[in-house]
Amino acid sequence: MAVLAALLAALSLLGMFNQFGASDGDVIKAERQLVASVDLRVGNPAGAMERGEAKARADIKAGVLQLQIFGPPKTKAEAAKAQRLEKRYGVGWVYKGEEGSLLARAFADGYNGVMRAEIERSHGGEALEQLMREHGVESPKQKEGP
Repeated sequence: MAVLAALLAALSLLGMFNQFGASDGDVIKAERQLVASVDLRVGNPAGAMERGEAKARADIKAGVLQLQIFGPPKTKAEAAKAQRLEKRYGVGWVYKGEEGSLLARAFADGYNGVMRAEIERSHGGEALEQLMREHGVESPKQKEGP
């Protein structure tokens, strides 16, 4: 009788585990996979670049045109000339400091890539080249060469 009661209790317990999904091994594996994918993206330059692109699209949607730049601040004369161009085209610059980490540079590269395309679309390639030249930044076309 005691054996039969113990067997019945064990079967009931297993039935409850199956009903509530507590014994499903796939759930545990899925959680570990999710945590691993989040952890890998935190320090990944490709993930930072994607976040930069998404931020740029949101800024464009909000009507903000700006480019991010690393390096020393401009002299007063350079800044005045650049400011005239910024007012003319409505493009601002965000100085991110002298040097940036790998992730900060990847974010800025993604952000600037989307913004450059929008500036070129709305103001033309000549305006983009002029803005980039005034800030001492090589445009992608200059990097490729003739």
